[in-house]
Parts: sequence; structure tokens; C-alpha cells
Amino acid sequence: MAENIAMERIEKLLDEGSFVELGAYVSARVTDFSLKEQSEPSDGVITGYGQIEGTPVFVYSQNREVLNGTIGEMHAKKIADLYDKAMRSGAPVIGLIDCGGFRLQESVDALESFSAILAKQMACAGELLMVSGVFGVCAGGMTVVPALSDFTYMAKGADMFVNAPHTVTDDKKIALEYDAATYQNEVSGQAEVVESEDEVIEKIRSLIRMVENEDYGCCDQAELNRYVTATPDTRALLAECADNYDFLEVRPAYYPEMVTGFLKLNGILVGAVGNAQALYDEAGEVKKELPKGLTAGGCEKAAEFINFCSQAEIPVLSVSAADGFAAVADTEKYMPKALARMMSAMADLGEAKVNLIAGDTYGTAFTAMNTKPLWSGSALTFAWDGVKVGMMEAEKAANILFAKDEAKEKQAAAYEARQNSVWSAAAHGVVDNVIDPKDTRKHLIMAFSML
Repeated sequence: MAENIAMERIEKLLDEGSFVELGAYVSARVTDFSLKEQSEPSDGVITGYGQIEGTPVFVYSQNREVLNGTIGEMHAKKIADLYDKAMRSGAPVIGLIDCGGFRLQESVDALESFSAILAKQMACAGELLMVSGVFGVCAGGMTVVPALSDFTYMAKGADMFVNAPHTVTDDKKIALEYDAATYQNEVSGQAEVVESEDEVIEKIRSLIRMVENEDYGCCDQAELNRYVTATPDTRALLAECADNYDFLEVRPAYYPEMVTGFLKLNGILVGAVGNAQALYDEAGEVKKELPKGLTAGGCEKAAEFINFCSQAEIPVLSVSAADGFAAVADTEKYMPKALARMMSAMADLGEAKVNLIAGDTYGTAFTAMNTKPLWSGSALTFAWDGVKVGMMEAEKAANILFAKDEAKEKQAAAYEARQNSVWSAAAHGVVDNVIDPKDTRKHLIMAFSML
């Protein structure tokens, strides 16, 4: 019965009947202190390979009911060996984590073998997709494993922490207000938290289907040319543009003013980053206002996602709608470096990017969100008819330029027409094409097909 938990998770994750176990007869070599002398099959972790909707994957699943799910020498070697096999094939590695920490009875042998897992993950970075699902406990040094993964999902009742929240003595907010899941979801951004284990498994399956299955998302001619409903909701817009209306958002609760995720455009896999000025309900009504300018956390989130896309050779769509920088303390403390990291990540994409200006965009946010002034430029920049693009809002500019002019209002209107018009940006070659919002999907598909 003890092994059923780990195996049940694997069977839910993989296509029926596709799992092949490796190392089923491996057991711990050490019997010091309280470690049982009898053999424990699989040494607390089941490893092997199978398929998700026909896509080959490698998977390991820890079980806290076998040797408390602790990492020992052979446990770690099984996982490290899985990465070697995955590197040879290029197939993704999925870790289903439920770990009781390091096996004290094996001391440095356990630590050395665990280091081998981290070394394999580092070697695989950018070469294959690595995904973690946290179902039980992931504590201490084990948290580095999901941190080195490309994407991590966590069940709401699971625990992931370096130190248990109640032991953090210098921050009462962490100690008293956050459970481990909420903290990782909203504050650290290390994991995307969902309600249940089954939802974690479905999230992983959706990610593999989107990123690894080349056949997913292709559409017919009618679908190819369908109109898009203009909306200020960036998340809804990306879903409207996507094949099958399927936009897979990544870490939605972490700095939600920056949207990151995947979609397919006539079968072409695209990463998306975009500004969001509000959260909307299903009826399209605003349920929460968000910062209208770039934030340091949002830029860091975008940089990390863009770097993944760059390593995986996935082109990126950026959706711009930002009024400069958010006027908050973190902007002064963290923004310059965060902004630099995001802009460097954008530049590293070379020409593998397309920019859509779907809302008023001012100041350095115009440059940062992948528009033409950025070094190496966008492959193409589109803008919706009616949006404003410029240095700053006309009223603010008039207050600076015409402070002593009694006709400031008239001057502001003139500045708006001459400097902030999308048609002015197009006339200067900054925007490649001004498009009708309803034709957005068609233009994006054609653009990405030309990259």
C-alpha cells in the first residue's frame, strides 16, 4: 500500500499503460542507527518514463511513506540517472515531490548524491524542459530542485519552505500571516499554487501538451482568420488570439500586472509577456486595479520567462500597455536592475519577437516592452488604431513645456496630436503597422510565420 501514493500520481499524470519503471529493485545500502535492515523497494522514489498525450517524458515520484520519503544515496542516484537518460533523448523531466528531507543515517553520502541531482539539473538547463510538482513537503535544501526547474506547481495543502514560516523571527508578517503555499504563490513566485493534487497533475499535462506537442493547436482556414474582440484585459486578449482560445498563463498570482504564458498561433508555439492594468471577472468587469506602470517584480518575472523562451528557442509576443514606472518604493530600490534584466532578455531574443501595442504606452516602458528602440529591435511592431504612444501623457508634458503659458490646455491638445498619436509613431517608422483590433490574430499569425 505504501508505494501506491507515488505510483498513483504517476498513473494519473501519464497516458494509461505507458509507464515503464526503472530501478524498481534499488534499495538503501546503509543500515546504521534506526534505518530498517530489510530492503525497501525503490528506496522511496519511483523513477521511469512514459507519455503525456503521446509525448515522451521522464518522471520521478517521491513517497513519504517509504523511508519517510527522505533522500539517501541510492534515492538521489536514481533521480540523477534519470536526468542522464533525459539528456540523451531530449525528453522533459517531471519531478513529483513529497520529501521528508535528507536521510540522517546516510549523512555525507546522501548530501553528495543530492548534489549530483543539482549538477544534472544545471547541465540540463536550456536543453530540456524541467517541471516540478510539489504534493507534500519540500523543505530546506530540497527547495533548490524546484527552483532549478523551469516551472513548478504546488498543491494548496503542500508545504515548501527553507525554514518553516513560524521560525522566521525577523519578519512577523511571514511568521503570522502566510502559510507556505500562499507565500510561494504570491510573494516569492517560486511555485504556482492550485487547489488540489489533481489540478497540479492537469497543469503539468497542459504545459507538456502546449510546449512539447507540435501537433496541438493547428486550425482550419476559418479559425485562422477569425476576428478578435478588442478588450483592455490582456489575459482575455491573449486567449482571444490563441488557437482554440487556449492561453496557458504562468504564475498568474505573482505580480499579476505582468502577464506571462504560452499560446499557439496556427500551431506555432509562442511565449507571451504583457502589461495588465487590472484583473477582470468573467463578465469583463474590473475586480481589482493593478499598477499602471512597470514594477520591479513584474520586470523580474518577465525576464525569467523570456530567458526560458530564449533558451528553448520559443519566439515571444509582447503586449504593451504601460504608463512608465509604478510610483512605489520598490521602484526606486529595485527597478533599474530589474528593468535592465528584462531588456537584456528581450535583446537576447534577437529578431524572434513581435510587439503589439494594445494600450496607451509611455516613457521607458515603450522601449522596455520590446518596441523598436530596444537594441536589435522587434521583428515587427503593430499598434491598435487609437492607442497613444509617446514620452508622457500630454497634460503632464504641457505642464513642463508650457508652465507659464496661459493656453496650456490648447498646447496639451497640440502635443497629443503631434507627439502621442500612434499615426505619428508610424510616420516615424517606430510602428510598422497600425491595425484594426479585430484583425489582431490574423496579423500575429502572419508575423510569427515569417520569423
